[in-house]
Amino acid sequence: MPARFNLYSAWIDPKFYGWAAVFAAALLLLIYAVRRYRGLGRAACSCDEPAHGPETEPNPFLEEPPARPAPDAAVASDPGQEEKTLVLAPGEQLAFLAAADAAGSEFAPQQEEPAAAPAAEPAPAEAPVPEPEPAPAPAAAPGHAAETFVRGIYAGINDLDERMKTIEAALSKGHVNADFTVKFLEDMVQDMDNLDKSKIKARLEYLLSDLKK
Repeated sequence: MPARFNLYSAWIDPKFYGWAAVFAAALLLLIYAVRRYRGLGRAACSCDEPAHGPETEPNPFLEEPPARPAPDAAVASDPGQEEKTLVLAPGEQLAFLAAADAAGSEFAPQQEEPAAAPAAEPAPAEAPVPEPEPAPAPAAAPGHAAETFVRGIYAGINDLDERMKTIEAALSKGHVNADFTVKFLEDMVQDMDNLDKSKIKARLEYLLSDLKK
């Protein structure tokens, strides 16, 4: 019994990709066939239509020219008068056409040459724009100078206060060290009988290290 098709696991089945490729190829082939069929139909329609070439001009030297209205009223009034047709040989026709073209070119109106355009007048030179002068710096107000002086005094007082605090801290540290040294020596003198040389040496080394700080 074949396995049931599952849409969620189809992407891991190679057969799914094979059928997808076959479907895509068939779709592309169908689109190409439809376009090809439409192109052939258009070509057949264009071949069936008659070619519209330029209209042929009537030859004025034919024996039977097409009927045209009478140019003169006198000719129209005389019905017995017949229109005469000039018949020439092929070589004479070419010579007659060349002579007619030459005569037409002689009587053609000559085209007047366009008048020369007037010379462009030079543009007036622009006057230089004066650069604005920088505004002078405003003079310091008397109140501003006094305020700056007072701020300098306050800054000096704060600096002096910091220095005094540093000196007091150093003096208090030395005073503490002196009191500690006196107390330490008094304790050593009182316990001198009970202390051996190693303990005395250790206390003296500790005292020296504290005094060097």
